[in-house]
Amino acid sequence: MTNITKRIRTVCRKKLRIPAALCILMIVVFILCPFISVFHPDAINDIHQVTSDNDYVKVKAEHLYYTGYNLEKAGGSLYGYYYSIKDGKSIFAVIPIEETPKDVVTNYEFKAKVTHPDRAFQKMLESYMNDLNWNVDSLSEVNADFILSNADYNPLYYMIFLWIVLVIFFIALKKIISYILAVINPYIYPVCTFIGKNEQEVLIEDAQYELESGNYIQINDMYITENYFIDLSRTKISIIPLDEIVWCYRMGEISLNPRDTAPEFSICFMILSGSVITAKHKSSDEALELINAIRATGYEIIIGHSEEKRKEAKRIVADYKEYEMQENKE
Repeated sequence: MTNITKRIRTVCRKKLRIPAALCILMIVVFILCPFISVFHPDAINDIHQVTSDNDYVKVKAEHLYYTGYNLEKAGGSLYGYYYSIKDGKSIFAVIPIEETPKDVVTNYEFKAKVTHPDRAFQKMLESYMNDLNWNVDSLSEVNADFILSNADYNPLYYMIFLWIVLVIFFIALKKIISYILAVINPYIYPVCTFIGKNEQEVLIEDAQYELESGNYIQINDMYITENYFIDLSRTKISIIPLDEIVWCYRMGEISLNPRDTAPEFSICFMILSGSVITAKHKSSDEALELINAIRATGYEIIIGHSEEKRKEAKRIVADYKEYEMQENKE
């Protein structure tokens, strides 16, 4: 005997896997990405106290000397290559500049990413050493093996990424909680989205009673009882009172899986509230058989899709809403 609450529990247990995996993935992403370092960089008063162990820093330099070379980032942002010398040691920094860069910048505070020299920096350094007739290898002995790049300090990107991570995490967490609660109490599972939660239990029990009576038409995981359409698919459980259905029609689905050769269809039910409830991923035979079973119920349901039938269904919905408004006024 088909048990609706048991099927609800089974569906919810299966659907727990994806949001649980997403939650774990987002936690791993949060741990691996340097969000805290980016938003709260290490505060260092002297640029020469920075080491390669630092990731992001808020640093102050007493003197920065302009190399004469610039770096233009995507979007037109302009940066200049500067260096600081102290006790025979040098550190290069990439900081924002105006159209006319200053030769010397004093008591300058900036935020930067501590990064390894890239190809652009190496080319600049070779050109700069040639201009000064210096030896690059000799400079490497006194120069730090990292640079401080404000150009690579992009907290906005990390902020956007953090929001994406948090949104995905909390949506997945909400789904996990809802599925767990539905496993504990299947009567809160939204088998019928247009009724209140308090009516769910009555609806499920009534539908279960009609299933147990044995007076129904079964089409694989779908059932037409005396008063209900019941869809007990692998991914969703739906129960729709037949007297709420105004219009029933099928629509083809577009599959993004190239391995799918057989077409799939959705069965759409417009109800008295005007909402459309969809039973997805049905074969052509299932869809046609269900449409015929709905037609044979004896309820006044518009069957099939056309512009005339759409207008007729909307007219019935509008008349019903107007009737409800009049009843509420009285």
